[in-house]
Amino acid sequence: MLVQETIVAVASPPGRSPRALVRASGSGVRAAAAAVLGVVPTRRGVTRARARLSVLGGSCDCPVLALWMEDGASFTGEDALELSCVGAPAIAAAVATALVEGARAAGFDARFARGGEFALRAHLAGRISIDDAESMAARIAATSDAEIAAADELAHGNTGLRAALLLQETAELLAIVEAGIDFTDQEDVVAITPEQLATRSSRLQKACAELRGTQDSAHARAVPLCVLVGAPNAGKSTLFNALLQRTRTVTSALSGTTRDAIVERLTLGAGLEVDLADVAGLQAHVDEGVSEASIAGQMQRSARDMLRSADVVVRCTAPNEPRVELHEHSGAAAAVEAIELIEVDTKSDLIEATTHPRRADTIALSAQTGVGIETLRCEIALRIRRDRALRRARLSAILPRHDAAFAGAERAYAAVAHRAIECGPSGRLVDLELLATTLRVALDHLGEVSGAVHPDDVLGLVFSRFCIGK
Repeated sequence: MLVQETIVAVASPPGRSPRALVRASGSGVRAAAAAVLGVVPTRRGVTRARARLSVLGGSCDCPVLALWMEDGASFTGEDALELSCVGAPAIAAAVATALVEGARAAGFDARFARGGEFALRAHLAGRISIDDAESMAARIAATSDAEIAAADELAHGNTGLRAALLLQETAELLAIVEAGIDFTDQEDVVAITPEQLATRSSRLQKACAELRGTQDSAHARAVPLCVLVGAPNAGKSTLFNALLQRTRTVTSALSGTTRDAIVERLTLGAGLEVDLADVAGLQAHVDEGVSEASIAGQMQRSARDMLRSADVVVRCTAPNEPRVELHEHSGAAAAVEAIELIEVDTKSDLIEATTHPRRADTIALSAQTGVGIETLRCEIALRIRRDRALRRARLSAILPRHDAAFAGAERAYAAVAHRAIECGPSGRLVDLELLATTLRVALDHLGEVSGAVHPDDVLGLVFSRFCIGK
């Protein structure tokens, strides 16, 4: 793709700093440099120069460091210029404007760059892959060590490597099925039995599901999610504020004060963070006559969605109140078993004045006095250190396009396994062409992540596995 326009942007973060960076790329960069710096770059390298700028209706010379990169040797693959100047935002903006105007004055199309456009040109020039670009975006957006770890997963192409392993085994299975097509008229030759095909397809389906985290990939995040749940008025919001050590949510003795799911980042230690969520009180059923579309219905649905995607759940129970049953709200008992559950007795400062017995398997705490708060923080850190933090970092590296590809391959494997099982104990597969087509669908989906497989590659597998024509 031939790009004609010259693009310019302030490449350093917004705000004041000792130095700022202005970047330009395109065919008009040499002319822009001549207009602004008074010199025409002739070789790659860094030089000291002075940029002629128009600032506040006047003109001035600003000292800069100029890095010139010729066509083919830059990040974008085009002529590129980087100017390091004083970090004042007005100066950096004036340098960028001068470069655009200098290129235009020389007859080139020039403009300010849009977000990600330098990386796009680098990709079009073959300098970086899509995974590299996505890793760069993830690093820029990272707000925690876990999110940087997820960006590293993308940069190293680990997702693509995992997909490549599945693709190789799928290609081998397809080769066997296609070889069987050539022997359909010979009853004594069976390339693969229905049982073998069903077993291998099911194994590939399971591996694909594990790779994308099944339902977890829909909620994938680098930072683990900890949700405070309990009945209305169980003290969740007060505990939420106490853990954050600031007032973030409104607390009240009135039931239903918390309506939306509120999520805040909580630092538990060096490099260890968790997204802490406060949700509406869980109710076993919505009052009769209240629809799911009502505010009360939406409150419950939002709370249950957060519960289903949680890594750690802190179940809050007030004195003399029964514990809420999580399986009634998570949708399945299996989902509850997979959750790291921490039991908490809230309002422990009131227990002495009641007949409520202390539970042995819980953390007794009081958000008002601070008793038990540090114990709970340590317990949350312990639960997410087990494996959840690393698991979330891996899953968050599976982008939506990856997840869609893996989901398509998973469906194809399931279809092949189901059709193979339907063949029964006959010992021979039927509809081999349809089975091969379905396996090719799985290959196409995996190829979107790891690279496509050419039909000749499958043909090579056929001849490497079977002594055809010997």
